[in-house]
Amino acid sequence: MKLDFSNINAIVIGDLMIDNYIMGTSTRISPEAPVPVILPNNIFSKCGGAANVAMNLSSLGAKVSCVGVVGNDIWGSKLIEILSEQGINTENIDRVENFSTTLKQRIYLNNKQFVRVDNEVFLNDDCNFMKQDYSNFDLIILSDYNKGVLTKPWFKKPRNSLVLLDPKKTHVNFNECDIITPNLNELKELSGENVVTNKDIVQNCKKILNKYNLEYILAKQGDKGITIVGKENFCENIDARKVKDVDVTGAGDTVISSFGLAYALSGNILESIKFAINASALAVSKSGTATVTIDEINNYINNNG
Repeated sequence: MKLDFSNINAIVIGDLMIDNYIMGTSTRISPEAPVPVILPNNIFSKCGGAANVAMNLSSLGAKVSCVGVVGNDIWGSKLIEILSEQGINTENIDRVENFSTTLKQRIYLNNKQFVRVDNEVFLNDDCNFMKQDYSNFDLIILSDYNKGVLTKPWFKKPRNSLVLLDPKKTHVNFNECDIITPNLNELKELSGENVVTNKDIVQNCKKILNKYNLEYILAKQGDKGITIVGKENFCENIDARKVKDVDVTGAGDTVISSFGLAYALSGNILESIKFAINASALAVSKSGTATVTIDEINNYINNNG
């Protein structure tokens, strides 16, 4: 499937985060506690959460806007700077006083994640972006990380937009979406039922699909792939690629962004899922929150069949 996403106008609405990485080595144990003393050799920041979805969309060639909230702090400034440098429209990102930008600091020891430190504040206020008109976008991705942006059911689906939701809770009215992409833990919470077998997955997806009149549900199963359930008893399982040295940070963001663009362009559900599977396999082979390009995906497919 030959893909060119340059004419797709996409927007990501959701919880914005910044990931800060401290990469280091250690040759000794601290005298204060039995832990290694890490000597940093590289420190850098990447976008996380909804911002990482936006970065993925942009790296695949779409026209991208990003909507959410950051604090009036150095991390909020850094996040907006990274997005803007990628050519992403940030004019509808609200900067809120007395609010801290969600920050996840990851410390790596010898290229393996050693510890993560999170700083986050839940958003309770109404923001300007909740009153905006989003009808001019071909693709809308709602990226809910349960930090407050999508907690209140303010979003209404435009008539002609494709709306995808990566759900953490049942905040967003699913009737306002076309497709949702839960992992198995999220599917269990959404359905209120155990998810053990593939039969459980399909039955729970059908239950949610019929309740909210969704077009499809993409149940993400990590290294077991994706189960797609749709109307009229449509059901398919697409196996994941086998990948060595996996770093799953941001893998779900790559799946929803690559699938969303492919499906918005082609309308072919199975080919779009396969494209997303390849994009995700490529992304998790990189360290940390990673983006991929069309050329990288094509090369990956050519080299791996």
